[in-house]
Parts: sequence; C-alpha cells; structure tokens
Amino acid sequence: MKSRYLVTIIVFIVAAAALGGIYLRLQENSEDSAENSEESATVDSARAAAQSTAAASAFATGVAVPVEGAAVRRGTFVLWVTAEGQAAAMRRAPLHAQVGGPVIEVPVREGVWVSAGDVIARIDPVEYEISRKEAQGALEQAEASYQDLTLGDETIDDPEVLAVRQGQARIRSGLAGAEARLEQAEYNLEKTVIRAPYSGRVANLVVDVGTRLSVNDSVATVVDLSSIEVDVQVLESEIAALEVGRDAAVTFTAFPGEEFQAVVVTVNPVVDPVSHVGRATVRLRNPGARILPGMHANVRVAGRLFEDRVSVPKEAIVERSRREVVFVFEPEDEGASTGRAKWRYVTTGLENEEAIEVVSSEDTDELFEGEIVLVGGHTTLTHDAMVRLAETGGSGGGAP
Repeated sequence: MKSRYLVTIIVFIVAAAALGGIYLRLQENSEDSAENSEESATVDSARAAAQSTAAASAFATGVAVPVEGAAVRRGTFVLWVTAEGQAAAMRRAPLHAQVGGPVIEVPVREGVWVSAGDVIARIDPVEYEISRKEAQGALEQAEASYQDLTLGDETIDDPEVLAVRQGQARIRSGLAGAEARLEQAEYNLEKTVIRAPYSGRVANLVVDVGTRLSVNDSVATVVDLSSIEVDVQVLESEIAALEVGRDAAVTFTAFPGEEFQAVVVTVNPVVDPVSHVGRATVRLRNPGARILPGMHANVRVAGRLFEDRVSVPKEAIVERSRREVVFVFEPEDEGASTGRAKWRYVTTGLENEEAIEVVSSEDTDELFEGEIVLVGGHTTLTHDAMVRLAETGGSGGGAP
C-alpha cells in the first residue's frame, strides 16, 4: 500500500517538473518574438523613410527628367493600306531554242550578270551553214535562169510590157522562192546562237555542252533585277482608294528593319467576285540586285489622303482623369534643352500606324505646327514638371 502511494507521488513530481519546463520555454519564445517584432518595425520604418526620401528626390522640382520629343505636324494625313505579296522581276525573258541541234558552248552560269546581246549558249551550226550554202547556190542558179529569160528586154520601150515579162521571168526561174529559202537558212544559222535580249542575270539555266535541243526546248531565263515589282491583294473596300503614282513602303522578311520606298504602277480595275479582293502593283529600285524574285514582302500603300490635318505620334497621347492629354515642351530659354512639361487636353480623330490626328474642339486645347510634344519618358509626369529634352525625333504625321 505504501509503495503504491510512493509511486503516485513520484508521478506527480515528474509531471509538475515537465509542465514547469514547458512554461519557462513559452515565456522565452514570447520575449524573443516581441524583440523581433520591435526590430522588424524599426527596419520597415527606416525603409519607408528611405523610399519616401528617394521618391521626393526623384520628383523634386529642381530635377529635370530626361524625355524624348517630336514635332507637331500639319499637312496631309494618310490612311495606309497594308497587304502582302512576293517580289518579282520587272522583266523576265524565258529563252527557248528556235532551232534544234547539240549544244557546243555555254559561256555563262546561273546568277552571272549579262549585257544585252551576250551569248547564253551556242548550237552546233554546221548543218545550218550547209543549208545556207545550198540556198545560196539555188539562188545563184535562179538568178542565171532569170537573166536568160529576160535577155533582150532592154529593147522593149513599153514599161507595162517590160514589167509583165520580168514578173513572168521571176516566176519561171524560181527566183522569188530561192531568195526566201536563203533568208530562212540565214535566219536559222543566226538562231544557233542564243543571246540575252537585255541586261540582267541568268536564271534557270538547264543546258550544258552536249545537250541536244529541239525547237522550243527551254534554255535559260534572263531576269532584269534593276527594279522589282510586288503584286498585292487589296480588299475591295480599300482598292478604290489606291491610285497610280501613290507612294508605298515595302519591307522584306529577308531584310528585317529595312524599308524600301516604292510607287504604285498599276491598279487592276477588276475585283475578284469570289474573294472580293483587287490587285495593285508597286515598283521599287533594286540597286545591287539585293532583292530577289520570290522574296516575301509586306507592302504599305498610301490610301485615303486628308489634307491640312494636325497630327502627333501616337506615343504622345496619355490619359489623365480619363481624358486624353499631350505634354508640350516649353523650354526655359530659346533653344534650351531643359524646360517644363505642360499638359494640354486634346481631342483625337483619324489614326494610322504611327500617328493620330488632333482636332479642334471647344472643350480641349489646340496644338500648333512645330511645337514639341513628349513621346518618351513622359507617362508618369505631372503638369509643369521639370524635364530635359534628350532627343527630338521627326513628326509622325504619316505623310507619304
């Protein structure tokens, strides 16, 4: 009995000791947490104070924010028509054999530049030289027969009688036929030499020495790459706005970031009734023959033109209190690069890929040609902020 009481007392003592240890540990953790909270609050306070100081420094009125500007433009506003197409040579001449025979010379290779009249290939002329000699001999024989038939005609005084006798003599002697056969033989001999019809590059060369050609067999193609044409498909709603002579800009996948100036040379007056698209062709110069036929092209053609419109680059428009605003740069002194950013409420109108029209309105401000509007670094500015004009680009009026 005494031993049972002794065990119970020992259990109570152990439990009390364990509970006391747990209590002391919780007290220590509570104190550490309080200290850490105080330290964290101090750090956050210091960080907020530093950020506040930095922000105040950044937006202080004496600090000029670097910005970019562009000039307000007054002039023709263009709504561009965009389309895709493929480059094609302005002139392309497929060359075919006009006489048959084995090829004995090919002095060119694909891609080389040739001038008008340069030899592309030669067909063995022996057979045609023989034919020419035969035709020459037949002609001489016919001329001799003609002379025999007209012998003594110099005594005939009547010109009508003389003309009839000579005509009959030409027929009986076969002189007219002999002359024609000689011309044909000389023509065939000449055509054994295949020449470039104009200056250009050789393409699609399909013959070599030893190739036997028949009449109309393909030999090569000469392409004139001094200029390139691009056919583009244009929606019927836009084709009516295009005119021959309009400016165009062309970019090629092969030359990223490079733009080529072109001009509209034809506008097809027929619209496809199924696809409801029309076709226009633009032409551009190709110095150095960099642009090759078949290259993919993106074309932008001047469509509808609106005269005497004020416009700014699209980047100039920002929103303040749900209203459209532009920042106009007012220099401290004439010609100075530092000054103030003055906002003006504007009303916008037409819009193309680069520019937007600013129209007059009783509720908004007016912009004037030549004023500098901010197009970079201005999205977080406030009215009358101090700015430094780092760069001034051209206007974005979108004129052709």
